[in-house]
Amino acid sequence: MDPFIPPAIPPSLTVLFTDNYSQAIIELASTRIQSPTPTTTETITMPGRHVRFNEENIFYSPVPSESTPSPTLSESSLPSSTGPTTPPQLRELFMHLGPVAIHPILAYHPYIFPVNYDISYPPNTASANIRASPINLDSYCLAEPATNPAISVLSLQNDLLPWRCEIRASTTHYVTVEDVFTQLYRFLRTPGTREEFKAAPSQRVRDTIADTYRNRCLRASSAEEYTEEQRKGLKRVDFLMGRTTFMGLSSTKLGPNAWVLNLQ
Repeated sequence: MDPFIPPAIPPSLTVLFTDNYSQAIIELASTRIQSPTPTTTETITMPGRHVRFNEENIFYSPVPSESTPSPTLSESSLPSSTGPTTPPQLRELFMHLGPVAIHPILAYHPYIFPVNYDISYPPNTASANIRASPINLDSYCLAEPATNPAISVLSLQNDLLPWRCEIRASTTHYVTVEDVFTQLYRFLRTPGTREEFKAAPSQRVRDTIADTYRNRCLRASSAEEYTEEQRKGLKRVDFLMGRTTFMGLSSTKLGPNAWVLNLQ
């Protein structure tokens, strides 16, 4: 398939598109937490330059008490109505889980990120932030369940992305910490399509996405690597427009399997 070059983008911001990619674990979101799924430029309102999350996204019921866990654990409990993306068979299972806590190494904190990780790079570049937690990001930590109690699927959403990233258990019956990092990276490396690019809320946003794509290609360590990265075209990570510092996961009111991907 020939690459698509948007005519509205200046030559210095040339963006290539490839449409033949596997859907695998990726599923287009039917709903979003704060803004609708991009369909037309007229109906989309672009979020501000920073992704902000209310403090209440960190903790949910049970009502805070003396037994409430410390802020290193982000909790989610079932809402009064089930989330629109939870399969019926999992929904029944979740009804018996009660509060679900995210692993401390994945937990959102508004000021200190749990790991040193730029999600535009491979997961093996991540390291524990010793200022945030004494937990080492070693093979034992990576193999631990991403939640307590452990569950088999997580759904991650970010207000800058028109897709939902579904994390599924890969090596055991539950999602591990490593599953989260590995599958999130694969999700963001998926090529963006021309339709998704055109659905951006404004020409300014499209230019910023294109500029992010160009800057990502410029990170290449050689001319050959640059050419290859440029040939592969726009990626979903480019829609984040440079906001790629992992700040952790915080809960939503859509169910214990639905989490906000906080970035900076």
